[in-house]
Amino acid sequence: MGLDKWLKPDEVSKISKKKQESSKKVKKGKSEHIQNQIVEKQPISLSKYILLCTNAKCKYQKTIMKKHLNDNDKTCPKCNKIMKIKEV
Repeated sequence: MGLDKWLKPDEVSKISKKKQESSKKVKKGKSEHIQNQIVEKQPISLSKYILLCTNAKCKYQKTIMKKHLNDNDKTCPKCNKIMKIKEV
């Protein structure tokens, strides 16, 4: 009488464990496929720019890593003059 109570939950838990393991295998396959797609993407090519203010009194400097510079990037935030651009 007491032994039947302990045996039945073990059989049910074994079946549920098998279902969980099979569902985990499917999830692993999908994640590997997604990782392969990420690796196939080409890296973004950025260029480094050093910007120096042309005003001798200002002497403002900044470095930016972008594909292309905007007009806003080329102006000095302190004195609003056009900055000298060096590409590294």
